[in-house]
Amino acid sequence: MRRGKITNTDLEVSPISLGSWVFGGDCWGETDDSESVDVVKEAIAGGINMIDTAPVYGNGRSESVIGRAIQGRRDRVTVATKCGLEVKGASMRINLSAGFIRKDAEASLRRLGIETIDLYQCHWPDKDTPLEETFGEMLRLQKEGKIRYIGVCNFDRALLSRALAIAPVVSDQVQYSLFDRSIEQDLLSFCGERSVSILAYGALGGGMLTGKYKEPPVFNKGDARSFFYKYYREPFWSKGKRLVSSVEEIAASRGVPVAGAAINWVLSHDEVVSCIVGNRTRDQLRKNLSAAEWDLSGEELRHIQEEYD
Repeated sequence: MRRGKITNTDLEVSPISLGSWVFGGDCWGETDDSESVDVVKEAIAGGINMIDTAPVYGNGRSESVIGRAIQGRRDRVTVATKCGLEVKGASMRINLSAGFIRKDAEASLRRLGIETIDLYQCHWPDKDTPLEETFGEMLRLQKEGKIRYIGVCNFDRALLSRALAIAPVVSDQVQYSLFDRSIEQDLLSFCGERSVSILAYGALGGGMLTGKYKEPPVFNKGDARSFFYKYYREPFWSKGKRLVSSVEEIAASRGVPVAGAAINWVLSHDEVVSCIVGNRTRDQLRKNLSAAEWDLSGEELRHIQEEYD
């Protein structure tokens, strides 16, 4: 599998990275830890060399699963995790204070069974904590060797610009798909200009861009697709189905899984170094891995754009 470099680092990562929110078993339906471990192992064997996780995914469960799976394989993977979401009972708050970042980092290191986190990311912006405090602590962790590189998630252009004045932020993990192109307004070009790599999540639109939903599904309360993604409700559903039809048409002509066309559309943008895709099962993983074997043509990209317009 080809590699792309996260700018201003020595991290060469696969175009498809393994997302692990599903391994937490709390927001995507229950999962089997043994199956999750097998998915991680097969992903590594298949050429994926970056795994993205977070403490909040299953209250540490996802990180623990990954820790089990990468034993004996640490030299083959870039481990990316996050900080700044504090869970208290049924509630959650954003907390990027220095004290909580350090607590989060040390707990992640223990669960993952590693000495250094390759890419440590602020999970969501914290309006109540000064950026100087947040990134001052990130720089201290970097100096101590507990993290290698600093990244952020869900930072807009203005906030990223301020962060870059304080610390060497190398990546911004943001939602980007055929269904959500908001980063094209100004963030995508800004990241290109400032050499900040985009790590894209949500490329499959919460599963809708796999083409498996023919009618609006009903999800259990607590399922991420019921609150994190708006695509399964009108007025978006009808427009979304037209976009799904366009990628289905391309996939059929190519003889490839529908998800591959959606993933490839995201990867067609130079600023995107890797597309983070969740996989509950090894069968899903194999289908998504195949997206790295081909690229959308200029004509296919124009066809998708016509449907979008």
